[in-house]
Amino acid sequence: MVDFDVSFLKSLDEPGSPREVSFNFARRNYTCICNAYPITNEEGFTEGKILVLQEKKKVVKLIQRFSGSYAKFQFSDIKGKNPRFLKQVELAKIAAQSNSKILLVGESGTGKELFAQAIHNYSSRRDGPFVAISCAAIPRDLIEAELFGYQEGAFTGARKGGHTGKFELADKGTLFLDEVNAMPLDLQAKLLRVLQENEITRLGDTRPIPVDVRIIAASNVDLLREVEQHNFREDLYYRLSVVEIFIPPLRERKDDIDLLVDYFLERLSRDLKILKPEVSPEVKEIFHAYQWPGNVRELQNCIERALLLSGGKRIAKEHLPQRILQKVEGNLRIKDSPPLVPLEENTKELIKRAIELCNGNISLAARTLRISRSTLYRKMKEYGLR
Repeated sequence: MVDFDVSFLKSLDEPGSPREVSFNFARRNYTCICNAYPITNEEGFTEGKILVLQEKKKVVKLIQRFSGSYAKFQFSDIKGKNPRFLKQVELAKIAAQSNSKILLVGESGTGKELFAQAIHNYSSRRDGPFVAISCAAIPRDLIEAELFGYQEGAFTGARKGGHTGKFELADKGTLFLDEVNAMPLDLQAKLLRVLQENEITRLGDTRPIPVDVRIIAASNVDLLREVEQHNFREDLYYRLSVVEIFIPPLRERKDDIDLLVDYFLERLSRDLKILKPEVSPEVKEIFHAYQWPGNVRELQNCIERALLLSGGKRIAKEHLPQRILQKVEGNLRIKDSPPLVPLEENTKELIKRAIELCNGNISLAARTLRISRSTLYRKMKEYGLR
């Protein structure tokens, strides 16, 4: 026998307005998503309703499947041979085998989500959901609702039937908090409590919901410095950084550039269904001279652009973005120009040469330098040339 409260049926007048219901059946408690579809007679009057119950766990899995809540990258997708970089990869593999919280620190474009997905797929939670949320991309007023969900009527504009938050979607899996440094301070306190209690409360509700979630957080700035500047809670920092992994920027691992270029060419040419082209030596030199402020993501985008413009033929200098060429040429000009010397040394050398060219004739040397004799004598005394 099924035992549940049917009073909610009155609010299910419109198809597509699902409600969450709980009931006991065969000594088990079920939480389901319920939809009601009206049965009408020939005159168009409603005579009854057909209830469609779907177990919430299965619905959540479908949502995860179609909303991209899964991890597609493995550690085999992380490319590099730089010793410092490989050390962080090994640390990530070790951390993946526990349920400890992980903090990934690295500039934008270094591959923090790639690491997070690889950690998830290397862990015992690999069959569970991987849910990512960017704390910087969601407006301040909405991020709490996105994380913890809300009940119907919790606030103006709240969706009918409420909203399942990221913590619930990530149950038995991994929640990736990207750019956690952008999280408002008041929400940091609530997050800390969730991490301590392992349960959330939806907005507009008082009922706590247990969650079993592994947290991986990421920051594109030094979080410890944010703590010192009172922009981030110290207790939350230590709660999140059980294992801290620092992903170096591409400019500090330039020995990986050739390997990454080859990897992106192989993958992108396959996706675009064109032959993998060669890269000219000049382009390789430019790649190594450029500082890559956008890191690996910028390199990938640059390769994709060059591949499209080259039409699968040899990638040359003209296929690269102008901003990269201008920056590299500017750096090379500075590098190839003679070193600057102090003004005093230049002045002293100029006076010496003028006196030598004029065979020691001070008056002629002064006229050559277009200064008065008295000024020349003063400069000679100043630089010890008498």
